[in-house]
Amino acid sequence: MASISASTDPGNFRHAHPWGELRARVSARGVQWLRLPESGSPPQVGISDNPEMASRLTEALEAYFSGVRTEFHDIPLDLVHGTVFQRAVWEGARAISWGTLETYAGLAARIGHPKAVRAVGQALGANPVPILVPCHRILAANGRLGGFSAGLHWKQALLGIEGNKPRNGS
Repeated sequence: MASISASTDPGNFRHAHPWGELRARVSARGVQWLRLPESGSPPQVGISDNPEMASRLTEALEAYFSGVRTEFHDIPLDLVHGTVFQRAVWEGARAISWGTLETYAGLAARIGHPKAVRAVGQALGANPVPILVPCHRILAANGRLGGFSAGLHWKQALLGIEGNKPRNGS
C-alpha cells in the first residue's frame, strides 16, 4: 500500500476552530501529524482509527484554545517520518512549558547540539504536530517571532493564548 503524504492526506481527525478546521492523522500509536487551517480551507471529514485518542486530543485542544494550561504530554505521538535529529529537536521543544519562550540557539544547546541552530530551525519547520510539539514557543535570538509553518498569525495567536506578546517581524 502506498503511503499518502500529509499534505494530501485529509486525515482521520478534525477539530472545529473559529479560524477553520484543524486536521490530524491519528494512528493506533498516537498523533502522526496535525495541520492548522489555512484561511478558506474546506472542512475535512474522517473518523479516527483510535477513537479514545481522538477524544483525548479533542478535549486537550478545547482546553488549550480556552486558555487552560495544557501541555499535551499525555497525548502520544507517532512521529514515523522524522529523522533522529528532527525527533530530538521535537522532543526538546516538547519539553518547553506553557508560557515559556526559548530561542533557536537555546533549544540547540538544550538538545546537545549548540552549533546546530539552523538545523534546529529546519527541524522545527518540519514539525508535523504544531501545538503538540510547541514550536511556536521558539523565537529568534533578537526576540522576534522567526518563522512558523502555519503562518505568523497562528504563532502570535498561540503565544497570546499562553500570555506571551513577542515583537513582530522575522
